[in-house]
Amino acid sequence: MKQIILLGITCIIFVSCRHTRQLARTSFPVSDTGHVSATDSTASAASMEFNRNLLAGIHKNHIDFHTFSGKLKVDFESDKQKQQNISTNIRMLKDSIIWISVSAPVIGEVARAVITPDSLKAYDKFNKRVFLRALSDAKDLLNLPFDFTTLQDLIIGNPLFLTDSIYQVVKTPAIISFSCDTTMYTSLFNVFADDFQLQQSKVMDKDSSRNRSCELTYGEYKEVEGHKVPFVRRVFIEEKNVTRVAMDFSKMEFNQPQSFPFNIPASYSRE
Repeated sequence: MKQIILLGITCIIFVSCRHTRQLARTSFPVSDTGHVSATDSTASAASMEFNRNLLAGIHKNHIDFHTFSGKLKVDFESDKQKQQNISTNIRMLKDSIIWISVSAPVIGEVARAVITPDSLKAYDKFNKRVFLRALSDAKDLLNLPFDFTTLQDLIIGNPLFLTDSIYQVVKTPAIISFSCDTTMYTSLFNVFADDFQLQQSKVMDKDSSRNRSCELTYGEYKEVEGHKVPFVRRVFIEEKNVTRVAMDFSKMEFNQPQSFPFNIPASYSRE
């Protein structure tokens, strides 16, 4: 069950050209190791202005919505198993509900989950089991720390763990790279120099004992109801081993009426 939920949720939690379908990884360029904040008085005026324009361009691309729905195919590969062509449907009500349904070829729906800011409910139709968790305790099921807002931004395609204090800025004609920090993570970003859309990001746990990171690549940007959204995602979760996930959306809709059915059969066991 945990691997099925991992397919439907974790791969959506935590991709290097605009038109790629391969599970390929690229490195992040690194130059200056000194912190340079957009408001740091010790930074040069040109650097501060560049950082302000960079952050403004990224924030301008932020995808806002009321409701969202998407259909995608997921390929999943780890040291223990490989699954391909997993059909996933996602529906969201902003800041309230994330609904996920996972189907396997021939079998049909195998798992469904409803996530709120406080809870995770998921059932495994194949084994007839239900998992009920407080969201703060869900990491024992998924083995990944996350909150509702992070998961929501990941699904939509907004940057994860982006702060206004950036450093290690590397500029090329095509790509701008930079880093920023939160309390728990160091995040690296690549954005396209022409429109500041995300190309790649990497989140690394500051706890060196875990040696955990998550790398994402974004591609195949399409305009949907005024939003430029990446239809292709590639995810690499690395801890003791590497988990590779390919996510390919075939359809997205914004601000349409949505329903979030989740009925638990009485015969299912609860965990």
